[in-house]
Amino acid sequence: MKNFVNYVLLAILLVSTQSFAQSTKPTPESLAKLFELTEVRTMIPRLQEQLDGMMNNMTQEILKGKSISPEQQKALDVFRTKVVKIQKDEISWETVEPKITEIYQNTLTQDDVNGIIAFYQTPAGQSFVKKMPEIMQQTMMMMQTTMVPMLKKIEAAGIELKQDLQRIEQK
Repeated sequence: MKNFVNYVLLAILLVSTQSFAQSTKPTPESLAKLFELTEVRTMIPRLQEQLDGMMNNMTQEILKGKSISPEQQKALDVFRTKVVKIQKDEISWETVEPKITEIYQNTLTQDDVNGIIAFYQTPAGQSFVKKMPEIMQQTMMMMQTTMVPMLKKIEAAGIELKQDLQRIEQK
């Protein structure tokens, strides 16, 4: 009977150890390897360029058909320079890496990361990494073309709301 209890305790210990091992947080070293394989660091400057492009497109859309004075253009240029600096300061790898690491550690297990690393070490995984910038660029372009009409619709809805509220107040 004593042996049976020992076997049961050993089985419980093994099962609990196995489930604990499966749910362990990924190590910073394994995440660094994953980030290296996925070239996450190189995506940051691309993201900054795309955000800059989006800002340019939105500015041009807002100014479409309107002429601005040299003073206004200078103010716009100063604003643009400030925004670019803010983007570079706030979306640098040094700023983002600890946050991304924490997100990955809170979301993925070590087993997940090991499997993802194994995929990215394959030719298909590396092909995906190489094509991801193009996918992201096309996605950003699609979002830009979606955002302008969406913002106009939101603006129109806001105008309708303002009119509705004015009508309600007049009653």
